[in-house]
Order: sequence, then C-alpha cells, then structure tokens
Amino acid sequence: MTQNTYDAFARVYDLQHSTFLDDVPMYLRLVRELSPNQPVLELGSGSGRVMIPLVEAGHRVVGVDESGEMLRLAQAHLQDRPHIPAQRYSLVQADARAVVLDERFGLVLIALNTFLHNATRDDQLATLRAARRHLVPGGALVVDLPPNDELAFQPDDGQFQFEATMIDPRTGGEIHKYVASRIFWATQEQELTYRITQNGPDEQFVSFRLRHVFKHEMELLLLHSGFEAPAWYGDYDLGPYGEGSPRMIAVARAVGTDADAGTPSSA
Repeated sequence: MTQNTYDAFARVYDLQHSTFLDDVPMYLRLVRELSPNQPVLELGSGSGRVMIPLVEAGHRVVGVDESGEMLRLAQAHLQDRPHIPAQRYSLVQADARAVVLDERFGLVLIALNTFLHNATRDDQLATLRAARRHLVPGGALVVDLPPNDELAFQPDDGQFQFEATMIDPRTGGEIHKYVASRIFWATQEQELTYRITQNGPDEQFVSFRLRHVFKHEMELLLLHSGFEAPAWYGDYDLGPYGEGSPRMIAVARAVGTDADAGTPSSA
C-alpha cells in the first residue's frame, strides 16, 4: 500500500476501527508491567486508536505513521481531548522502516496486523531493526499478528462481500464497505480490494496486499533483528498461543547494544 493509498483509506479506516478497543487493556497492562516509567513508541499508529487511550492513562506516546491523513485524524482526535497535555504525545510522519528519532523508549508497539504491510523480508527486518534501535536496554517490542491458520479461513474467490456500514459524521449519510480477497500461498500474501460506496453511485476502490508471517518465521526475524526469542500469546488476555487462538502476539526483549540490530540483508 502506498502513502497515497493510506491517505485515501484513512477516513473510512478511522470510522470503522474507532470503536475497536479489544486490545487496549492488553497494551495498558504491558506498559505497566514492561515499561512503567518509560515512553512508548507505536509504529503504524494510524489515526490514534491505540495511542490515545495510552496517553489518556498518563503515558507519553510517540506515534509514527507514513500517512499524513492518518496523522491529521489522530491530531484532531487528540485536540478533541483538551484534558491531555500536548507534551504527553508526538506524531511523526515517517516510514517505519527508516524512522530515526532522538528519543528512546521502553516499549515499541506494532498493533493489529500492521506488521503485515511489510511486503518483503527486507521490509520486515528494516521495521524490526528500527524498533530495536529505538529501545532502551532491556526494552520490549509487541507485535500483534493473525494466527498461523488465518489464511486458510480467508475467501479466495475475489468476489466482493459486504463488511460494514458506517455513518459519516459530517453528512449523516451511510458509507458501505465491501471487501474482495485473493490468496497467494506461494508468497504468503493476501490481496484485499475494498469497494466503498456513499451518496448513491459514488464509489471508491482501494487495493493492497498483506504478507502474512508464521510463528517460527517471525521468531527468526526477531532473532536476526536484535531481540531475544519472544514470548507468545494467543489472545488479548495474554493467554497461551495454541491451536484455535484468535491472535498471535509476540513480546520480545531487546538484547545487546544498538549494533546488534544489524543492517538489512538482501532478499
């Protein structure tokens, strides 16, 4: 997905996901347990769905996203909460693979399938190494992924199916979202095409690919990026990961020095 695609998709994404808070208690718990006195970095922070509750709970959070429109929405949501001091958060427009910040963090978050937007192995390693470079010694990374069997349950016919109806707060009109899915097993990719309709015949199409990653593959990526072998969890209550788990959540501690984050290798 290009930056322009993220920008075009931002408002609909924000409307659909603004009420999804299932993972927020987990992140609040992990911040308390793993990084109680350190700032938090979220890579791919989008319109602020996760970072805003963390900021409201008193934590300093830096949100990084490639999409200027996503960050504009996040800024608007934060400004709608005048009780939040401005010094408690920062929004940075940057590519997560190459971001360079002056600050170090006790915890880095990559929430709700965001990691799947890394299309190649080099992209995956670059994102993980960027996270590692921004952690204090002993800091931790949390990556929320779909479980190993997720692709097996996804449609593979390319036909549009209804996904959601949202109300546009600006007009009061309905926005309808449809999704078509194709699976490419050889590359572990899922192509998603969204059809978004509103105001009668008006339509918008947005298409991108996700590269799924399996448990042992992710573990190797983390080990090659300066992290310890991760702890694995299967749900937002941090239950064990196993057959039938709805999520696959890695929590990995940084090891060594910044040099151990390494440099990208060729694909």
